[in-house]
Amino acid sequence: MKIEVINEKRLNHIHYCRVHKENQQLSGSFWVPSKSKSKNKKMFSIELNDSDFLVCDPEHIFKQKISGITIIIMSSLTLRIRRNLMNILIQEDMEFLQKLEMKLERIEDQLMSHTGSHYESQIFEMRKTISAFDSYYDQMIEVVQNLQEFYNDTHFETLEKRLTRLSNVTDRLAEYSIQLREMHQTQVEMRQNQIMQFLTIVTTIFMPLTLITGWYGMNFKAMPELDTSYGYFIVIGVCILIIILEVIYFKKKKWF
Repeated sequence: MKIEVINEKRLNHIHYCRVHKENQQLSGSFWVPSKSKSKNKKMFSIELNDSDFLVCDPEHIFKQKISGITIIIMSSLTLRIRRNLMNILIQEDMEFLQKLEMKLERIEDQLMSHTGSHYESQIFEMRKTISAFDSYYDQMIEVVQNLQEFYNDTHFETLEKRLTRLSNVTDRLAEYSIQLREMHQTQVEMRQNQIMQFLTIVTTIFMPLTLITGWYGMNFKAMPELDTSYGYFIVIGVCILIIILEVIYFKKKKWF
């Protein structure tokens, strides 16, 4: 069997994972989410029959891992290539998903301790990554089911179970990210409510003082307080007394 990896061809037309079998020729195209910070999706295609195995790999997904295929014993080469190809695509995914979960836990700790910033953008980026992998695993499950139908190999049932577990993990992480977003939104709303409560209390405290100011700002000649020597200080004392009574009342009602 001839095994060949081609790297110069671009595959921008690939947007999902699928396989197709015609006669003895197996063709497939794969769209693999990136596990790196670059967020670039990886794409490759394969063509496999009894005599040739061609991988169009412009993103170098198999740059080092393809050697694991080339040393397989020739007696069952085509079947084991199919198996190993699927294993290569998901062999590090559980570790990657565990790292995503740890990142979500750190965000939760920051939310609980009110440290850090940019929670919304962090959670949004995490949700995008989780959603991409969730879609990827659903597509890969369908690919493995098709391979099982094509070749009737029980090994693909094991692969399907692994992919199902990975899909379940992404579903759990997606739910976790939604809970964190709701927690963050709740904290934002609580802070806004506290600010509005403070402003309402300040407004309520100064409302009687504003009334007094407006009342004595009329400056009618018949107002007796204008000719009183201690009228100014009496008004100040009344204002202070009103503030004290309001604060006592608010504390009694536990408004702050």
